[in-house]
Amino acid sequence: KYNKFYDKDDIFHFYNNFGFVVIKKFFNKKLIENVKKQILNKIKYKIKNNFFYYEKINNKFKLRRIEKVSDFSINAKKIINSKKISEMLYKLKKKNLVLFKDKLNFKYAGGVGYLPHIDGHFIWKDKLNVSQQGWKKYSNNFINLLIPLDNANRKNGCLYLAKKEDTKKIGPNFNKIVKKMNADTYTIKNNYIKKLKFFPIELNSGDVCFFDWHCAHFSKKNNSKKSRMMFYATYCSKNKLKNIRKTYYSDKHDSKNSNKKKSLLYN
Repeated sequence: KYNKFYDKDDIFHFYNNFGFVVIKKFFNKKLIENVKKQILNKIKYKIKNNFFYYEKINNKFKLRRIEKVSDFSINAKKIINSKKISEMLYKLKKKNLVLFKDKLNFKYAGGVGYLPHIDGHFIWKDKLNVSQQGWKKYSNNFINLLIPLDNANRKNGCLYLAKKEDTKKIGPNFNKIVKKMNADTYTIKNNYIKKLKFFPIELNSGDVCFFDWHCAHFSKKNNSKKSRMMFYATYCSKNKLKNIRKTYYSDKHDSKNSNKKKSLLYN
């Protein structure tokens, strides 16, 4: 039922009720193909970048994720800053938002997924070793945009989402939710995962999904023979910070947290 195209009125009401909504054929496929082609052409060259993350597959290291992907790809930047996206964000959240972070997940054949977690709900240490409350340092309102650069399905490790309302089964507020997370990876403890009902978000190239940061989510291993590239952009309400995105990535780089906690690896 959720995996269909909604007219202008239904999009808002569905998002409001579920915390996420799928919109079919939101982008022209050629536009998405151009983004993918540009990124694949650029990664052919070995670039030293602090925002490149790798994983080991069959004894070979393959690129797992690129953070700040809109800095890496002009075409990606055009999409996430497009008028079409900003208008849809305003329709869903009833306010103007700014870009918080953006990344590209590759998930090559055999690539692992991510354990169930809730975005931004963790404690981290800044460069002065002072504890900070996840994303709350930057805003109290976030929404994610999911853009597949390849068709995403259950076989190749599509995203699974739980309703925003389900998160209350874990905790009513930030601190209560954090206490239900595993201390080593900030993923949801197994006994609380059982309280959640997850929906597979299967998308074709050109489709998009918007989901609230309170929606628990995970993905599984890519059991297909092809890669499954997925573009994520997160937007948030403005605050007193002059450049929220720049501050976030600077903090991420200087954080005292371990790489394991930063990457939320599936295994």
